[in-house]
Amino acid sequence: MIRPSAPEADVPDISPDLRVDPAAPAGAAEALDRAASRLAVALRTLDADARRVEPWLGDPASAEAAARYAVHAADGPDAAIGRLRTVHAELLRARDAAAATGRAYTRTEESTTDALNGGAR
Repeated sequence: MIRPSAPEADVPDISPDLRVDPAAPAGAAEALDRAASRLAVALRTLDADARRVEPWLGDPASAEAAARYAVHAADGPDAAIGRLRTVHAELLRARDAAAATGRAYTRTEESTTDALNGGAR
């Protein structure tokens, strides 16, 4: 036996599937900016410290080890500080993208609201 569907089942749900808090992209951009700022301070300290390595024992072997460490930590192709600089640059790009997304979202919401309000007149 087939039962008729309830009348409300025939009315499509026109509410959006995704709701974004308008402050969320700006909040994400601010959080990314704070993280990038903290990392920038740490990078300045690390860069200065990595270049100040003293030979541990004052002998030629220790001096050579200290020089290799400084190159690996600060100047070499796989330098840890270089990789952290890459992370810093990514944080800045993500911050800028989040801010741009927030601005675009706000503009879209405003234009949609204006269109709906204009259409209701």
